[in-house]
Amino acid sequence: MASTAETSTVPDVLAPPPLHPRFPLADGARGVAVPAVMIVHAWLFTGGFGGFTESLPNRAVVRLDTAVAVFFFLSAFLLYRPMIAHRAGGPTAPRVGDYARRRFLRIYPAYWVALTALAVFPGLVGVFSDRWLSFYSLFFFLDPANSSQPCIGDPGFRCGLPQSWTLTVEMTFYIVLPLYAALTAWLWRGRDVRSWMRLEVGMLVVLMAISLVLGALPEMRDLAWFRFSFLSHFFWLGLGLAAAVISAGYRNQRQTLPAPLRYLAERQGLCWGLAFAVYLFTVFAFYPAPFPVAPFSAIERMGLDFSQGLLAVMLLIPAAFGDPNRGVAARIFGHPAVVWTGLISYGLYLWSVTITVDLGVGGAEAGFWPVLILSTLLTLPFAIASYYLLERPLMRFKYRPLREIFRHG
Repeated sequence: MASTAETSTVPDVLAPPPLHPRFPLADGARGVAVPAVMIVHAWLFTGGFGGFTESLPNRAVVRLDTAVAVFFFLSAFLLYRPMIAHRAGGPTAPRVGDYARRRFLRIYPAYWVALTALAVFPGLVGVFSDRWLSFYSLFFFLDPANSSQPCIGDPGFRCGLPQSWTLTVEMTFYIVLPLYAALTAWLWRGRDVRSWMRLEVGMLVVLMAISLVLGALPEMRDLAWFRFSFLSHFFWLGLGLAAAVISAGYRNQRQTLPAPLRYLAERQGLCWGLAFAVYLFTVFAFYPAPFPVAPFSAIERMGLDFSQGLLAVMLLIPAAFGDPNRGVAARIFGHPAVVWTGLISYGLYLWSVTITVDLGVGGAEAGFWPVLILSTLLTLPFAIASYYLLERPLMRFKYRPLREIFRHG
């Protein structure tokens, strides 16, 4: 459910476009998802628990990689909803130029600082080579040549920031999203709200099914432009787009949500119980390896992608459609410590992997718990500095023209 509180007291990083509602539990969802990613990385870069065996601890930890689906769902939901709210009587859509500026400021400056600093010390391979532009532009993973031979001399997980493949996926999605919004506006022009919603959700279901099938085919996953673009992960992104359509259509019309969705949104404990049940299914049903590199058959790959998308939906229904002030989701996602972790989550994402690698397989060879604890403690200062000294100041330019910033300071 959207918050009706004034957004003037909300940090610029979190503020929605002017006049658009805010979904405060989404901030806390990031604060839960990013530690899950850090746990998986610590597990991966310390060789698993007794090796990468099929033990229960290995199975339980690796399936926390569902956090990636959570991030993609949130990105699609929060970015697309303002673009379509006006179709159901809501505020006007942000201008494409303003949208592009916000996405650039949110992603690139902090990424450039982390990439450059970590390339200097402790050292990343390839960043200062003739491939520097592909790293700084986030197009590195889309180059077929880099798929077969990423970085000469890479001792392991030091080729740029390996986790930035998700940023490449996001970047391709950011580019195509305004085009998709313009296309759907043209397709559904002149239709009433209910008709538009049914048609667009139906179209998204078809596109998601195509992505789910193609993303499971080995010959498609070998193509860098597909694997590291929104096309390969459109099932998760499409779920967020569909949620945005439903949220914009029903909320702005003050209509009753579909009964199943309303039932789950009002029973957050049940919703999360179902999410936990799906998580347990993924733990026991799939081989314990991170989904980007798991040796799955096409059917297994589709099954895991579908299950993790379903888990993300169950986890985020309270954030998108529930009461942000009541229920278990509000207590956890709305906890100040969790929200603050969400605030600095981008810095944690950018800085943690290289530090974790160095403490684990990259040299120190420490075990899981020492690596997880030390990497968290060492990453926190960089993430905090990234947010307070770079991300937050830059996001002052998010919705205000430069002349206003300089006039009022």
